[in-house]
Amino acid sequence: MSGAVPWLGGLAVGAVAGWAAARLLAARRRGDPPLGLSSDLRDSPDLITGPALRAADAAEGLPPDPTLEVIARLLAERAAERVGPACAVALRDTVGGPIEIVAVSSGLDARLVGEVVEPDSPAGRAVTDGVPVVASEGQSVVHADARDRRRPIRGGVAVPIRSPQFSYVAGAVLALGAPPPPATEVVRQLDALVRRFAPVLLPAQAVKIAQRRAATDELTGLSNRRALKDEMDAGDRWHSALILLDLDHFKQVNDSLGHAAGDVALKHVARILKECLRDVDVASRVGGEEFAVWLPGADLPLALEIAERLRALVEQQPFRYQGDAHALTISCGVTACPVPAVHPDNLMSTADAALYQAKRDGRNRVVASRGKSG
Repeated sequence: MSGAVPWLGGLAVGAVAGWAAARLLAARRRGDPPLGLSSDLRDSPDLITGPALRAADAAEGLPPDPTLEVIARLLAERAAERVGPACAVALRDTVGGPIEIVAVSSGLDARLVGEVVEPDSPAGRAVTDGVPVVASEGQSVVHADARDRRRPIRGGVAVPIRSPQFSYVAGAVLALGAPPPPATEVVRQLDALVRRFAPVLLPAQAVKIAQRRAATDELTGLSNRRALKDEMDAGDRWHSALILLDLDHFKQVNDSLGHAAGDVALKHVARILKECLRDVDVASRVGGEEFAVWLPGADLPLALEIAERLRALVEQQPFRYQGDAHALTISCGVTACPVPAVHPDNLMSTADAALYQAKRDGRNRVVASRGKSG
């Protein structure tokens, strides 16, 4: 996500301008004096102009401090009202990064949110080329292959979402389904909405990117240690379980195959964690080759079952590097609160003690904590 960093500052300025403009516009409509402004500025008709005015207009009706998802959903709804077909908003974090649908209007399957837009599709080309693209009635807007039957919607328009300050194209607004002719009018309507929403939408996206970067392990894409602690502090730690797992003989992987192979092994384990856990569970990389899995609402027997499943999957699925398969195993330490850890502050220490016991017992095994002190 490093490509997003250069334009975060400019977008943050846009966010402040949009917020101030929205507050001032609302105050003027109510007849209230804008708080915090000197008398010589209160009556200036030029105070709200350009991007700030568009931001205020787009933000009308939004709750205080709206999230990216809320703003994108409003844009999708406004677009659908304007052009007829249901609409969606797709965004990417960096140039060349994956493009994902982040919001859909009413009438579209909510499961579309999170779907990746294929780069060679009309929507993908609108983002990568930075120009509006009109799909034929038989063509999928988000998939490159017209024979793809995963989504029945065919035809539509994709209009790029461009930063007002930079040439960076962050995504596209998609009209899904054959729009009423002429297509040029649909493009014009969507482009007008994009220009209004960009000063609000893109700063919100920049904030979310920064938050995600601060909470994510760059190599594996899992939560980092700080994000894990935040999740545990915000959740019900008193009724939860924790698994600490460590790759066995990881130094040998680095020494014999190189650190690039070690990175592949770490990402391999991270993928297994992502695929096997519940949505409410939090998988985190907390050290070099050490991972943690927090299981809200789980007790010790359930956590032991999950840990054994993870151990078996890692053993059964070797990671591949330069065309060759390489065996890998993990050791797991498991604890839970209120039994055997009587206080949630003891979860990490008791799981850590159980993990070290698993390694002392020969590795490639799961060990439960013995009690409040591990």
